[in-house]
Amino acid sequence: MLFIGLWSRLTAADVPPTLPLTGDRIVRVGSEPELQTAMSDLRHGDTVLLADGTYALTASLYVNQRNNVTIRGESGSSNVVLRARGMDNPNHGGVLFGLWSNSTNTTLAHLTIRDTYDNAVIFNAGAQSPRLYSVQLLNAGSQFIKANSTDATQGVNDGRVELCRIEYLAGPPATDHGAGVGYFNGISAHAARRWTLRGNLFKNLHNPDAADYPWNPAILMWRRSSDTVVEGNTFINVDRAVAFGLENTAIPDHSGGAIRNNFVYLEPGLMTPARTASSDATILAWNTPDTTIDHNTLLLNSNVTFAIQFRFSQTRDGAARHNLADAPVHLRDNATALLANNRSNARPEWFVNPSHGDLHLRPAAVDAIDQVPALEEVPIDFDGHTRPQGSNADLGADEWVPPPRPRITSADFHGPHFTVVFDASAGNTYYLEHTDNLPADAWSSLDPLFALADGLMALTHSNTLPQSPRFYRVHLDQ
Repeated sequence: MLFIGLWSRLTAADVPPTLPLTGDRIVRVGSEPELQTAMSDLRHGDTVLLADGTYALTASLYVNQRNNVTIRGESGSSNVVLRARGMDNPNHGGVLFGLWSNSTNTTLAHLTIRDTYDNAVIFNAGAQSPRLYSVQLLNAGSQFIKANSTDATQGVNDGRVELCRIEYLAGPPATDHGAGVGYFNGISAHAARRWTLRGNLFKNLHNPDAADYPWNPAILMWRRSSDTVVEGNTFINVDRAVAFGLENTAIPDHSGGAIRNNFVYLEPGLMTPARTASSDATILAWNTPDTTIDHNTLLLNSNVTFAIQFRFSQTRDGAARHNLADAPVHLRDNATALLANNRSNARPEWFVNPSHGDLHLRPAAVDAIDQVPALEEVPIDFDGHTRPQGSNADLGADEWVPPPRPRITSADFHGPHFTVVFDASAGNTYYLEHTDNLPADAWSSLDPLFALADGLMALTHSNTLPQSPRFYRVHLDQ
């Protein structure tokens, strides 16, 4: 006779919701020649819907003075692949870019662009309100996303990049494409106003020491950009994560905006000692007034000197609050900012799965949980959970939520081994415990199991025999 009890929490969906299919005209294509024909015949309001498959591009896709155009797959981001000839291949066949647009409301969704010699996506003078949603951009020879300005004050405004993946799969460009070796960013925008960059993954945007550009920001908003919001993104092994402003110009290089609820992870030894000695910080607010940097989590493993840095005298009236890191916040070159409740001694064991960029808090992170008053400006966390969940808010991007009771899916003997399968919650440790009597003065525990992800897990009592009565439970260690 077997009795089992268990505790855990609910899981969350990982796949972005599919955008509804809209447009004045739906143009369905199933081959690269059909795609090029559709682009040549574009009308305002068209949606070009690509069938699943790989499209070896013979020309870049140009949205030239055609507004409200969408180019998309059916769903997901990996079923439709637009492939150029290679980011380091000078024989690019004229396919410098994946998508080029100078139009309003260009949307790119549910597909992959890879291996372009220059930008994966570029928005030029005339473009406004672009959107990228559930898109993978892989192996770009220059900036993955570039937004150029018409002049010093007029740029591409109101852009959105959401739930996208931007990554080098086997290292960055190794050749000079005209601006020096290693000239890239995940996103670079000039004079751009009111962009929102939310829920994206930036991975392996890291140059070797020999490159001409050792400190490329994954996100660079500069040259009179303003009011950018960067939230809920994950950065893994990037030379810099975010830069609002870069140059010490007479007019602020950026102004306003918020950097909040982001995860940043650098693996141990990513930077050489010489590189580390020349480092500044992973998140930069340089020549940008009124910028807030709140509730970010950064595990940098001694690769850079500072987690966050404010720099230059026009950088004022900003704030860095409630950030959780293993490096300090720094004010440099006459910058001023409100610094409040930033912790600089975070440890890897506080987080669920750091090497995969998962910096959700474990229950063991007692020095981060319930530590600070809630900020009115940042009422939700990385996952959309409200702050606070406890008596106070948690430091960093994740608000730890106590796991509720789990659900057992099966429990049975397999030969002499008794196995319990249950719903587990990431970041928690579970024990299978047993006793021969209830009420029990003590339970015998077997080896623990740590959940790296939400989902089904199994605990087994090996080489046991059916016994009547015997009682089992799965214990969540909190």
